[in-house]
Amino acid sequence: MKHPVQFLKLAVLVMFLAAGGAAYAHDVSQPVLLVASDKLDGSPFQQTVVLAVPLPSGRHVGFIVNRRTTVKLAALFPEDGPSQKVTEPVYIGGPMLGGAVFALTRERPQGEGEVVPIMPGLFAALDATSVDRVIASAPNDARYFIGLMVWDADELAAQVEAGAWDVAPADADTVLRTQPTGMWKSLRNRPDSEQLAKRGYV
Repeated sequence: MKHPVQFLKLAVLVMFLAAGGAAYAHDVSQPVLLVASDKLDGSPFQQTVVLAVPLPSGRHVGFIVNRRTTVKLAALFPEDGPSQKVTEPVYIGGPMLGGAVFALTRERPQGEGEVVPIMPGLFAALDATSVDRVIASAPNDARYFIGLMVWDADELAAQVEAGAWDVAPADADTVLRTQPTGMWKSLRNRPDSEQLAKRGYV
């Protein structure tokens, strides 16, 4: 399959830290879910939920996990047979590299390619070769994203400190199984969210 993008050298961006499954409600040094606070109302990130993953450099990368489009891979790649089998539409992962297709999947695809473990049961396929393998081997056991999000060193921590994001533990089931409709509201009401932590409940 030929993706309609030029995949940039992602070596700097994709050095994800492999993480355990522990929840760190106050800590963005582990993979977390960012839940947009009311301070982001009126912005492009209003009511978004973002899987954010730290890099060794102090930067973070992530994917908006509740912005499903109406566009399917079959429409993006009409000549690619395996893409026709993907039933779920693609998601808007973020504003960076907006021409690139990425995948989050439970199983690591075999073979070469940029595949990064995020946490137990969750891998990111970050280049055309590995995304193609996901589509061919397990087309409906993954979520597909156009673009991603990137934060400079300490930028995300500053945004959390300023109250732009509430922070909740990340897990593969929430990322891959939860339907996008209602995800933001559900996470805002979780008792382990940063919002409640700031109020002294956790």
